[in-house]
Amino acid sequence: MISITRLFRLGVRLAAWATPHVKEWHRQRNLNVTEAERHMASRNWSEAENYLCLALNEHRHGTKRRMELMLQLADVRRRQAKLDQAAETAQAANKLAGQSRDLAMCSRALATLADVQLDQKKFAEAEQTIREVEAMEISRGASDRALLAQCSQKLGTALLNTGRKEEAATLSEQAFGPNHEQTARSLSQLGALHRQHGDHEAAQRSLRRALDIHRSASGAHSNESTEALYHLAASLEEAGDIQAATDEYERMLRLKERQVGGNRDETTHVQVRLAALYVKAGRVGAARELLTQAIGLLERQGGPLFAEALEVFADVEDHMGHTAEAKQWRERAMEIHAARPS
Repeated sequence: MISITRLFRLGVRLAAWATPHVKEWHRQRNLNVTEAERHMASRNWSEAENYLCLALNEHRHGTKRRMELMLQLADVRRRQAKLDQAAETAQAANKLAGQSRDLAMCSRALATLADVQLDQKKFAEAEQTIREVEAMEISRGASDRALLAQCSQKLGTALLNTGRKEEAATLSEQAFGPNHEQTARSLSQLGALHRQHGDHEAAQRSLRRALDIHRSASGAHSNESTEALYHLAASLEEAGDIQAATDEYERMLRLKERQVGGNRDETTHVQVRLAALYVKAGRVGAARELLTQAIGLLERQGGPLFAEALEVFADVEDHMGHTAEAKQWRERAMEIHAARPS
């Protein structure tokens, strides 16, 4: 008769042998889903799409899991501008959710569809879809506040793009109240949209309110604060208030210097914009210093911002009487523009 101690030891050995085999079986069984998630995290959308399609073709996932995979597939297709396919996938997920009587998943599928419709510039359809989500969330009693907040932002975009700016402005505070960070994000997005449409008075009003909330909630050095500050400075510049724009760009650069893990590309963009304003104000020395810092990074990246920096540098050289050097910088900028695909 085998003793209890021996049985225990055999069990331990069996478990030690089986564990890696079970893990490998589980990994192979979930390979497509795991690979899809890995590629989504890396923003490799085309590979993520391939693996999501493979996962959906396995026909072994439960209904809820299939719906989640379909919504992920709709999102990665939208990010690749495959908008018709993305819309079809979101609609299929919504149909499956309806058949399963899963109202929460119906709301998520329709919210995804609204994102696609906004990208398609089908603003009236997007508004109708978002209203449907809101009605569904209210009807089921346990509404998803985060989803409603996102829908509020999306609805603001739809209304703004159909000329209903007053309605869009009132939506920003509905989901979380006037002083919540989510409200600030909504106000920041709304301000950026107003700026895009050339309504700088409304843009600056929304952006200043967003900044006040962000500074109280997450601090002046937060990424949310600097993003809103950038749009404010750009709006002021586009509205012709050069001194105010200069002040805000300078403030943003100071914040960027103190920001841990800040986006260097954003910093160089601000440096180029601010340098152009310095040239207009006759501060060519300060402009040259900023451009020297920015061009060092931009030269490795190339692209339109590098060409813009070279053009501003040419203006600096003109102001300093270096006509030949200015011509060389402009010619180089023209070469970069000409090399861009049409």
